[in-house]
This record gives sequence, structure tokens and C-alpha cells, in this order.
Amino acid sequence: MIKYIKYVLKAIPTLIHRYPKILKIAKHPEKYDLKTRYEAASGLLKRINEVSFHSRFFINYKENIPDGQCVFYANHTSNGDPITFMNIMDKPIAFLAKEDVADMIVVKTLAKMIGSKFIDRMDLRSEIKVFQEINKELETHPDLSFVVFPEGTRSKRPDFTLGSFHPGSFKIATRRDLPIVPVALFMTDRILYQKYHYKQYPVQISFLKPLYPSEYENMTSQEIAEYCHDAIEAELKNLKEKDVELVKSLNGYSDKKLNRVLYLPKIKA
Repeated sequence: MIKYIKYVLKAIPTLIHRYPKILKIAKHPEKYDLKTRYEAASGLLKRINEVSFHSRFFINYKENIPDGQCVFYANHTSNGDPITFMNIMDKPIAFLAKEDVADMIVVKTLAKMIGSKFIDRMDLRSEIKVFQEINKELETHPDLSFVVFPEGTRSKRPDFTLGSFHPGSFKIATRRDLPIVPVALFMTDRILYQKYHYKQYPVQISFLKPLYPSEYENMTSQEIAEYCHDAIEAELKNLKEKDVELVKSLNGYSDKKLNRVLYLPKIKA
């Protein structure tokens, strides 16, 4: 709780300065182009990260990001995942998120502003409707890409035993013949979980080799899901090895302290 209070107190000046503009745009998004809406939302989160979260983002293989529209499929570790994406992505992105995320007012405002969609995974009709809405959003905004978390729940860290990926989620990309980009995220949860108290929080992101339509046209959705799952799982092992030195060097920890604070028991955000 103390960590959250500190975050809020440090973020208050930024929210006072920028949030009125956010609300103005969110109230009438049709009056603003996609770039304006996205830059306002991402700019707010970037500033909050600077003054409050103190995360350092280490990006690998950024050259794998296609120039045009695509769909990113990432492992899901915490509510820090969208914060991470919004801090590192220059081109507009939106998210497919669980319905309960919409209960958080600021998050809901930012998410809707950039075109994100919310899904009730227990309701098949909801899933079909949301996928149709995403298809329309992608058609309307050719500069927009989507981020999907195909596990449907959060990975168990620090070993990141991934859940199986939902094959149906890959139809968002395949129905529009868009490149599929697997993304490995490592330790975004340190940003928000209150038992971590680092001076700086290293977050690693790897954009893995994309699957283009010509490569997946003869693959089933299940095969695509397994390909992305295995690629992300293998990369997470590499990122875990790098994480130790990043935490140590950014925070000046001794080996003894590092062992105490590196991977704490996971708690609810």
C-alpha cells in the first residue's frame, strides 16, 4: 500500500496537468485523429513512468516490428504489460483486454481513447462481437495495430510457466492477413507489485521473428498458437539470465541483497 501511495503522490502534478486534456479527448474521440489520441495517452503514461514508476525498458529485436499494421501476441504477467507497451511503442496500438480492466477508471479512459476493446471470456457471444469490433477498428484505422494476450490469464513467474495460448485469438490477425509478432515480456509486474522496492525496475521486451501471411497460410490456428507459445517460452529463459545483472547494475545491489530481492513471492496486484 505504501508503494501505491508514493506512486499516486508523485503522479498527482502530472495528472493535474495532463488529465483534463485526456478527458476532453476521451469524451469526443471522434473529433481527434488516431495519432493525436494515442500520443496523448502514451505521453501521460511515459511521464508517469518518469516521475513515479522508474521503470527502465530494455528492448530487443525492435527491427522485427513490421512497418505497417500487425498484431502483437505477448505473454501476460501483470497490469504493467500495457504500461510497458505504451511506453515503448511509437506507432499507435490498442489492446484486447479482459472486461474487469474496464472497472479501473483511468485505465478504462485511456484504453477506450486509443480504440481498445474489452472481452468477457466466459461469454462466447461477447468474444465474437468484440472480434468483429476489432476487425472494424483495424479496417477504419490502417495505422493501428493491436496487442493481444493469448493466454487469457497471467503467467506464473519467475519461471514463467506459460498457459496454453487460445488458438481463436489468432484469427484477429489471420482474417485480415496481418503479420503476427510474438512478444516476450519479462518482469513487468515489478512496476506495480508492492513488495518490490527498487530504485529502478528493469523490464525486458523482445519482439520475436514475425509470422507473415505467406508463412502461416497453410497453418491451423492451433499450429500458429503453438509456434508463438514456444518462441516466447524460449526467449523468456534468455531474458531471465540477463535480468540478474540488470537488477544488480541499475540498483547497485550486493550479491547478498540481490538474492533477497530478485524474485519475491508473487502477490495480487
